[in-house]
Amino acid sequence: MSFGENSDPSKIFSAGAGPFPVAPALQRGSKSRTRRYGGGRTANRMKRTVKDGKASGDTDARIAVFIPSLRAGGTERAMLTLAREFDRRGLVTDLVLGCATGEYLPLVPDSIRIVDLQASRMLFSLFGLIRYVKAEQPRVMLSALPHANILAIVSSFLSRQGVRTVISERSNLSRTLADTKLVRERFLPFLMRMTYGYADRIIAVSHGVADDLIRGIGLDPNSVEAIHNPLDVEHIRAQASAPIDHPFADEDGRSLLVAVGRLDFAKDHATLISSFSRVVRKRPVKLAIVGEGPLRASLQTMIDELELRSSVALIGFSKNPYPWMRRAALFLHSSRREGFPNTIIEAMACGARVVSTNCESGPAEILEDGKWGRLVAVGDVQAFAAAILAGLDDANPPDVRRRAQDFSVEIVADAYLLAMGMGLASATRKEFQD
Repeated sequence: MSFGENSDPSKIFSAGAGPFPVAPALQRGSKSRTRRYGGGRTANRMKRTVKDGKASGDTDARIAVFIPSLRAGGTERAMLTLAREFDRRGLVTDLVLGCATGEYLPLVPDSIRIVDLQASRMLFSLFGLIRYVKAEQPRVMLSALPHANILAIVSSFLSRQGVRTVISERSNLSRTLADTKLVRERFLPFLMRMTYGYADRIIAVSHGVADDLIRGIGLDPNSVEAIHNPLDVEHIRAQASAPIDHPFADEDGRSLLVAVGRLDFAKDHATLISSFSRVVRKRPVKLAIVGEGPLRASLQTMIDELELRSSVALIGFSKNPYPWMRRAALFLHSSRREGFPNTIIEAMACGARVVSTNCESGPAEILEDGKWGRLVAVGDVQAFAAAILAGLDDANPPDVRRRAQDFSVEIVADAYLLAMGMGLASATRKEFQD
């Protein structure tokens, strides 16, 4: 089984169809202690990670953070940031994953357990999740993304353990449905209507997402609150100081423009590249697009056809995009839709000025309708190019680092803990262990 790039398989052991006992802690460097109970489909078996030493803190106050995986994505990074903050405050925290894979897996500190449900599809994780809840009895389960949210609510109901279920909605539902061609995604609103009302609390990642969710599936407005994504400013700034081992970042007299995001339809890099093609005629600039995705080939073809090969580089995925943001003269965000774009506030924490589309939802909330950066209409190539030029010429840019502080993980984690009914745990912070 793949455990993600540079991850340590010795951190994970598996359990089968029945409730499992707490395994003895593993000493550093020892082999994994794997136990299987009963049969059943491989997809429904459950793996659990026991890391060095015993978990500290009150195990009766265990928090389970449930998401599909730790692949490279904004939701995954935000949930991992929250889990690390809960852990640093002394709260016993489990990362419960539909499948323990993804580029962010190596970033989980040793003090956080990883529970691997080994599901080939999210639906198959349900019974493993029920077994986990019955065995570990977490006080609260925090989930993110619609499929995980639905399964969290169902598993909490079926396990009958009194687990407080808090779900987090990360994207604009109406825009997502308008863009999708997948038939199964059309059933999501129905399933959400059937289940979301049973959650103890619903957290939307922005006010725009909250409003869209209330309208779209008919939720009680009093059951939904908006809490923005967390930003670990200290960690980001420390990571931003790392060198960039890529020739495109070398100083050559051109201003470096940077975009970070998955190469897919929603991020609309085609508009970004078209806008850049107008800017490069008037200014000495180059564009680095950091990210990977299914549209890489078509975007590279577009770059070649526009004769921009020397000016635009598809850098690929980076576990640490912050040095690129720190070097950026401008950070560019061209999305058609968002829930709450983490990369904008991460770039601001690195000191980068921002030009973004005013998509639903999030950029206008972060930039306060243009106070902290420039906003343009979605898909408007000419307006985006004009905003880039204006940003490059701005002699008095806003202090974006100050705005980024408003999204600090400490502030956001406090809001999450209150919504989760955990109070404000404030144990001594531990250092990150990457």
